[in-house]
Amino acid sequence: MTDIGAGIRGPLLTSGGRRLDTLFGVFELAEFRNLETHRSCFALVRGDLSGDAPVLARVHSSCVTSEFFGACDCDCAAQLDAALEAIAAEERGVLFYLGQEGRGAGLTAKARDRMLVQASRQRLTTFEAYEQMGLPPDLRRYDEVVAMTHLLGIEAPFELLTNNPDKVAALEREKLRIVRLRPIEHTASPFNVHYLSAKRRSGHVLADASATLDAELPEAVEPVEPEALPGRPELVRVARYLLPVRSAREGEPLALPSSAQTPIPVWLQLHLYIDVELGGELVVLTLEEGREGQEDVLVRVHPEPLLDRFPLRQASARSAWRGVVEALAVHGTGAVAFAHRSASGAATARERDGTLSDLLFHHLRGRRGIPLGVRGEFAFADALAERGVELAAPRWLDPVA
Repeated sequence: MTDIGAGIRGPLLTSGGRRLDTLFGVFELAEFRNLETHRSCFALVRGDLSGDAPVLARVHSSCVTSEFFGACDCDCAAQLDAALEAIAAEERGVLFYLGQEGRGAGLTAKARDRMLVQASRQRLTTFEAYEQMGLPPDLRRYDEVVAMTHLLGIEAPFELLTNNPDKVAALEREKLRIVRLRPIEHTASPFNVHYLSAKRRSGHVLADASATLDAELPEAVEPVEPEALPGRPELVRVARYLLPVRSAREGEPLALPSSAQTPIPVWLQLHLYIDVELGGELVVLTLEEGREGQEDVLVRVHPEPLLDRFPLRQASARSAWRGVVEALAVHGTGAVAFAHRSASGAATARERDGTLSDLLFHHLRGRRGIPLGVRGEFAFADALAERGVELAAPRWLDPVA
């Protein structure tokens, strides 16, 4: 295993490496902090990367909706898992994980993209939605990869795991040597075929999936303009769309390239808020299907640790989230708030809990709440009670290790 030491290169600072036990075996993890953007990026290393032999590599951009929430409307988690599996099979390689949601435009642009595409009933593509928002199709940068490569001591060229020839060209513009491209093969599903077909037409090396029919949205989506939360003008909702989320508990990777199984998702509503004072993005996922005569709403504040984006072997907040989705699907009505990592620094626990409780209070709309969680974590329930919310007896999830 490569010995990862402390170091700094350009704006990237790292304090060294540690072991990360994934479903594909143990990797050496190096976390890098960008001192300019205040964001983290990672390198997952397998084997000895010294020498001149080409290094199998994946340059991967973050996707919280698929990698943590389990959404199946894109192929990001499938590519992450497939890349780690390929590197593990060769016992030598590196995965660079960059905090570049929404092709570098950010989570807000990504959420509004999905909202516009769904509102058009899939007549718009993701690239056309970006154009409608006044954004270029891809804003990703790869200078962090150059700095990480230097700090890891990699001098060999890369065999790149990607379906995107434009990424190869962008990395070569950064003076990184790419000797070959290895596509990541996986099967399209009704939930991501529209997205993958748009990527294929833009030049990605993907199989023709025109025979796969798009999944029907369970309800119409109307685009929303930015709107402040009543009583909390600093909290502005910027997007709302439907997210198809896998509900099975995690005992294997979210997707494998050899899998032809079509996931059966739970359609959740994703509401994205911006805290204009603290600078963070806040996600609330709701289910409003309900049952006849039912008014009680499951409520929860759920952690979203950054490392849980990876397919970890041990129980995690991500695996616990699968249990939450199951509980929502069975009950039929619920609201779960998350604190997405802010580029400008995290809020204090008191500020975070109060803000997320206000978001849950808004989505309860006067109904009784049923706190859902593990024992000892109900600060949000206390905050809801202080706001006058009637609470039923809690329901318990298995503890997260």
